[in-house]
Amino acid sequence: MKFRFQVITLSCTALASLAAAGFAPAALRAEQAPRVNTPAKTEALPRIDVPQAPNKLVDTPAAPSKLHEIFEIDREGGKIGTTTIDVAHQGDVTTVKVGTSISVKVMFIEAYRYEHAATETWKGGQLVGYKSQTDDNGTKHVIEVAPAAAPDKLIMTIDGKKGEVAKGIAPASLWNKDVVSRTDLFQPDSGKRLSIKVKDLGEEPMLVRGVKRQTHHYRISDKTPGVFDRDVWYEGELLVRMQLLGSDNSTIVSDLR
Repeated sequence: MKFRFQVITLSCTALASLAAAGFAPAALRAEQAPRVNTPAKTEALPRIDVPQAPNKLVDTPAAPSKLHEIFEIDREGGKIGTTTIDVAHQGDVTTVKVGTSISVKVMFIEAYRYEHAATETWKGGQLVGYKSQTDDNGTKHVIEVAPAAAPDKLIMTIDGKKGEVAKGIAPASLWNKDVVSRTDLFQPDSGKRLSIKVKDLGEEPMLVRGVKRQTHHYRISDKTPGVFDRDVWYEGELLVRMQLLGSDNSTIVSDLR
């Protein structure tokens, strides 16, 4: 029994207060003769120009932003695994780490295991680096994507075999809604090239793990039937649910915890 799929795997406030105290000088003695203050003759001091402090909002690089998500993977209502997604932004560079672990047991005996770990590097909205290791129930894959000499190409290495691909290719890791606008994708675990078509099923309010979500529903599939079929729901830009059919026609759902 084998189940093939990939799952994609803030704010804070501060308050401060200040207090100040003062005093008044003691009164003059009543019998003291009135004092006539004669303005002292002064000479103008030379002007000293003090350099302005740098504008920290402009000169200091923006602090990185991070996102951590955990997805519970269920098969026919029973938990079989998890996916974790960590997204970090620094300037125009985004790093995404995805980890998926699945174990399916039959009569307390493990019948299927899947382990997948991947790191995506994006710059200016384009994939510039990718590394993944996968153990699909004993079948292992290693994939790497790196820049090529030509600026419009990338080098993709699948299990030791290298080849050039067009810049703009991306893994079908599904963690961000941007994937629905791309047609040149590859399977994150095997590197198999995909030719994707997307059906927009519209807005769909739903409960995800007891939390109300205002989602947008899409159906993503390869032009070759059965190769890659997913239903995905995004709230804003981020995935909150993914659903597919296993090879035994069981329903597998991955929900944001």
